Amino acid sequence: MILFLDDNPNRAAVAYQRMLPSVRDRVIWCQTAEEAIKTLEDYRTVLELVMLDHDLGGEEFVNSKREDCGMEIIRFLEKYSHQEPEKFETFIDIKFIIHSWNKPAGLIMGERLQKLGIKYVKYQPFGSGGF
Repeated sequence: MILFLDDNPNRAAVAYQRMLPSVRDRVIWCQTAEEAIKTLEDYRTVLELVMLDHDLGGEEFVNSKREDCGMEIIRFLEKYSHQEPEKFETFIDIKFIIHSWNKPAGLIMGERLQKLGIKYVKYQPFGSGGF
């Protein structure tokens, strides 16, 4: 399964079209941090890839302290790693791509994921290749 967090329906459609047809039926599109966290909890054992945007709600360069931004996913994972360490282990081998155009926030998200021990973390702004 693939979790794709982005509030922009156009970017979601482009990403979906760029994916191989064989994986399109395994994509879960989330538009809010709350939806993404619920998806992480529900699908943690079958997720292969998590693609995160930082700026949500139709805004750009939002404050990372806001609850509805991609940084909230990182905060959730940090808490989860302490509260449910055995369950958190399922996230270690999932690939994480931060595709936000907000470079400062995207890089911080990646650094924090790496500190959690996530093996594959990449910052790749949307449209810069790959998907």
